[in-house]
Amino acid sequence: MGRNMKKIEKYILFGLLTAGVYTACKPKDLLDKTETTTLNEQVVFSDSVRTFNFVTAIYSDVGLYNFQKRWGNGGSLAECADEGTSRLFGGTQPYVVVALSTTSANSTGPYSNVYDGGWKNIRRVNTFLKNIGKTPMAEEMKTQLKGEVRYLRAWYYWQMLQYFGGLPLIKDSIYSNTDNITQPRATYEACVDYLVSELDEAKAMLVETPMQQEQDYGRANQGMCMALKARILLYAASPLINSKPVYNTVSLNPAVEKVISYGNFDAARWQRALDACNDVINSGWYSLVEDNSNAQRPGDGFYKLFITRFNSEFIFPAMFGTNRAMESNYLPASRNGSVNSSPTYNYSKKFGTITGKPIATAPISEYDPAKPFVGRDPRFGYTYIFNGALWRTSNSSTRTPVWTHVGAPMDGFDVSLVYTGMFWRKFCNETSTGNAGTNTDRVMPLIRFGDILLMAAEALIELNRVEEGIDHIIAIRKRAGIKPGGDDRYGIPSGISQADARELLRNERAVELSYEDSRFWDVRRWKTAMQELNATMTRIKITKETNGSFTYEEVSLNKNPVHYFFEQNYFFPLPVSEIMKNPNMIQNPGY
Repeated sequence: MGRNMKKIEKYILFGLLTAGVYTACKPKDLLDKTETTTLNEQVVFSDSVRTFNFVTAIYSDVGLYNFQKRWGNGGSLAECADEGTSRLFGGTQPYVVVALSTTSANSTGPYSNVYDGGWKNIRRVNTFLKNIGKTPMAEEMKTQLKGEVRYLRAWYYWQMLQYFGGLPLIKDSIYSNTDNITQPRATYEACVDYLVSELDEAKAMLVETPMQQEQDYGRANQGMCMALKARILLYAASPLINSKPVYNTVSLNPAVEKVISYGNFDAARWQRALDACNDVINSGWYSLVEDNSNAQRPGDGFYKLFITRFNSEFIFPAMFGTNRAMESNYLPASRNGSVNSSPTYNYSKKFGTITGKPIATAPISEYDPAKPFVGRDPRFGYTYIFNGALWRTSNSSTRTPVWTHVGAPMDGFDVSLVYTGMFWRKFCNETSTGNAGTNTDRVMPLIRFGDILLMAAEALIELNRVEEGIDHIIAIRKRAGIKPGGDDRYGIPSGISQADARELLRNERAVELSYEDSRFWDVRRWKTAMQELNATMTRIKITKETNGSFTYEEVSLNKNPVHYFFEQNYFFPLPVSEIMKNPNMIQNPGY
């Protein structure tokens, strides 16, 4: 190996290592002024290390809109849907604006960071592509970095497409503040075609294997391109997009129809989504993290998945340094957590029993309302901390019960207006508290293989290949530690109809992907949000009787108990300032 190649590898390693914690602390934009110099394009792109750091800055926002604590302590998409409630409930709290549907084009809104951040990072990508030819590095590395930033550009476009529908496709253009931009919004179809093409071209530039060395982990590869393509195509095949938009209470400008949908239904879009999912599945690069070896801890692989930095299931992770962030934010007060969010009880009822049956089918499901936390789907116990659940304390590694009943100190139902009788456990390490124990080397999954399997199952069911779809759901349930039953169907009825399989799949997504930013988008793309989100959020009131037993009552939340969803909320409004600057930027329906 020549000296120049060794030098280049040294620069590469430096750049990749800085990316290893690219969301632990947000890098400064490398074209900002510093204390020692002014970093302009010429200075940045004439140096390999600065060029790598410029790319790292583009990575730094990938999880900004896609993981818990999205808006500081003010909530996440879980609280905007029906999964949880925040301890903050002021009328201007970002999650409250969305949950109560007080969104407006005249305010910045909690969704404006997606719009502003998306365009900011697309501009960064285009600046990189314009200048990378000047950088002194091997051509193969330039190609690799070009593939990475094109993947990232597709990611940021995709975030905006979900929120707003079609937007102008500026491609490689870079505009200045003085440019008179009159480009109209592209159709949804054109946006999907552009993103798919970009991902296919980026894939050809990137390394094949996703099982990278530690210093590369989290950087774009072929598997990420394939997975994001599958997600985009599945969303596009779903009822919200794969149809002629119908609004019963909002007048629809005909010009906007193709910006927010295809305008017609085509079953071939489900096949296209399935093909993209199968590309990921058939690559053989990913697998479910499964561990059912301990009969006392069925589904232990599901728990381990979220506290393990590098594993076979995460496809696109948002990177963090070693941390106790999840424990600090969500554990009970007795475990030194801030309880920034609490799960709703109504959502928890979507979790069935260890036999795979819905709790509503008791006694067939073996669910006992007098013992609501016993015999549940193991994912219930790995998602929630409930009354009597064991967790370590800050002073000792010995696990002791967390008591959430009325009158219990610190964590009791009546201690706080927003305590729900349960706390979040998902993503938390049971050897940690908010201020002690394990500092977990963890990342947050933006796309994981379990989701890909459920997307494939959904496409198969919609194509009326029901049993093929059920096979993927069975794989998910097997990993979860659900009992197979005598027929090895993990609680799924034989001969299940397409309609029932569709409802089964949707509930399975709600359980498997709880608190992973899935629910918020799923009920939108299915066009079920009007039914699912116009609802009263509940908590479980637990009373300890004199004989030591407990009674249970479902009651509404004390604060923001009712969530609202209106037809215009299927898409978010474009900032009114954008509409005023560009006469061809039509607004979304209802704003």
